[in-house]
Amino acid sequence: MSAPAAGPRLSDRQRLSWLRLIRTPNVDRFGSAEAALEMLPELMISGGANRIVRIHSAPEAEAELEAARRAGARFVGICEADYPSMLKTMENQPPLSR
Repeated sequence: MSAPAAGPRLSDRQRLSWLRLIRTPNVDRFGSAEAALEMLPELMISGGANRIVRIHSAPEAEAELEAARRAGARFVGICEADYPSMLKTMENQPPLSR
């Protein structure tokens, strides 16, 4: 595996929030994953949701990140310099790539 390219990097907390967010169904992107996670219950209620969807917990996301690390993989955020260029050309790019 080559060294990551220089440029902006997600913090561990930001990467964790993105992972939790993409594991939560029917969520649009906000300014940040953390902000979207905080607003999600309120948005669902104001949008007339019958129930609040289950939000992937921080411990579950941490376990997924750790499993990726053990497998020699890591999650790369769309804002990071080493995000795969082919994914950048797609419509509806995933916010995290592994």
